[in-house]
Amino acid sequence: MTELCVIHPGELSPLCWPRLGRHLPAGTRLRVLELEALNGYWEHDPNTTVDSMADRLRLTLDPRQPRVLVGWGVGGVVAEALAARLTRPPRHTILLDSIAPGMSGKPTDAELVRSYAQLVSARRGRDLELEETELDPLVERLSQHGFGAPEALRKGFFQHQRARAYGYRLISRHEPAGVPVTVVQPVDSLYEDLGWDARIELLAAGGDHYTMLTDPANMVNLALLLTRWLSPAYAAA
Repeated sequence: MTELCVIHPGELSPLCWPRLGRHLPAGTRLRVLELEALNGYWEHDPNTTVDSMADRLRLTLDPRQPRVLVGWGVGGVVAEALAARLTRPPRHTILLDSIAPGMSGKPTDAELVRSYAQLVSARRGRDLELEETELDPLVERLSQHGFGAPEALRKGFFQHQRARAYGYRLISRHEPAGVPVTVVQPVDSLYEDLGWDARIELLAAGGDHYTMLTDPANMVNLALLLTRWLSPAYAAA
């Protein structure tokens, strides 16, 4: 039985993965490794690195188990590092909307506002077209549409800002292991180019960074992409 092992960095509930798992081939074993379960990541410890998290996660995995590795966002960079450490290499490693180390600078204020709007919309399961690039107009608009009180929305933004800044610091200091990966980029990703080597396979998925995992149609689309590496035919190839 093949295991789909997911590296989940937080912000969205990990329950999105069992929902996606319903559309995977019968017999697929799903395992979700939450980075927030690691104290260094949860506490935003400046001494924590991608490599140290990969080392910790490796100890939790059965080295005999055939698996496909998937990582979302920062989790994709950790998955790539973990793949290089496994005694039995994974069938494949897939990175979902993960920025390559060294690809870009710290997120801009406008990017943070946009990504926060996407996060709030995805959590509520509501599609709201937002053009705001500054926090106050965004909070006002979200509040008017019933997404929460202004104070709670501002608090959520600053939590999101800290999480994104910490993720950037982790990625910017990391050197990829160079294992074969496939990068899946949603059509509404914040970035035109995720910065990975041109020789790496790049596939498209529906939605944005968050709705690729929460929107039912996008979820089915992503599950179909993952089925390629979970099928018995791929294992026998």
